[in-house]
Amino acid sequence: MMELTITWREFLLAVCFAGAAYLLVGLARQRVARGRRDTELAELRSELAALRQRLEALENTVDAAPGGAAAAAGTEAYDYAVQYARQGMIAPEIAARCGISRDEATLIVAMHGKGREIAPPG
Repeated sequence: MMELTITWREFLLAVCFAGAAYLLVGLARQRVARGRRDTELAELRSELAALRQRLEALENTVDAAPGGAAAAAGTEAYDYAVQYARQGMIAPEIAARCGISRDEATLIVAMHGKGREIAPPG
C-alpha cells in the first residue's frame, strides 16, 4: 500500500489556491449580478421616462379640457356617485360619501340606479 504524505508547505499552498479560487468565483458572481442590476436599472429608467411623458401628455389633455383641471376634479365626485348608484346604494348614503347634495344624489340614483324603470316609448 502506498502512503500519501503532504507537507505543511503543500497544505498551505493548496489552501491558498482554494481561497483564491473561492474569491475569484465570488468576484465573477458579483460582476454578473452587477450587470443584471445595471440592465434592470436601465430598463427602469427607460420606463420612468416613458411614464413621465405619458403623465405630461395626460396633464396637457386635462389642462386643455374646458374648465381645466378644476372641471376634471369636480366631476370625480359625480363619477363615484354614478358607480355607487349602479351598485344599488341609496341616495342619502351617496350624498354623504361623495359630498354632493341629496337632490343630486337622488337624481343620479334615478338615472343610473339599479332597478330603475325605463318608460316604454310612445
